[in-house]
Amino acid sequence: MKRVTSMYRDRAGVDLAMTPMIDVVFLLLVFFLWTASFQIVEYVLPTELSWPDRQETSAQTPDPSWDFEPVVIQLLWRNGQPVYVVNETEVGSLTEIGQILAAIARIKPDNPVIIDPDPAVPFGRVIDVYDRSRLAGFEQVQFAASEDV
Repeated sequence: MKRVTSMYRDRAGVDLAMTPMIDVVFLLLVFFLWTASFQIVEYVLPTELSWPDRQETSAQTPDPSWDFEPVVIQLLWRNGQPVYVVNETEVGSLTEIGQILAAIARIKPDNPVIIDPDPAVPFGRVIDVYDRSRLAGFEQVQFAASEDV
């Protein structure tokens, strides 16, 4: 008859529990996914350095001041007739305003349009300019307010 040793008896009772180890691995995986950044790394950054071997006609980054200014439409009332001024340029009619706004909207539709009516201008004329702005494709149509408001 074979005799059971104490060493064999201790090994038979040991059972490895894998569930806590798998839980820890999943928690680490979740932690690393939350802390990882998935942004694209930029390799080309604009600088002000000049290279002596390059010519001055090389392409440069565009100046941010080249961006469009907001379109300001002033409505004035002279001699019982409306006068339209778009960005300090007098315009003859609503049709011309629509053409100007459509041309700007093709280039930059998210540019804001500011309508600045004179207090004497009938409200219907202001709504006509607003409608032309929306028909041209602008989403940011705002009204100018006086400082005492």
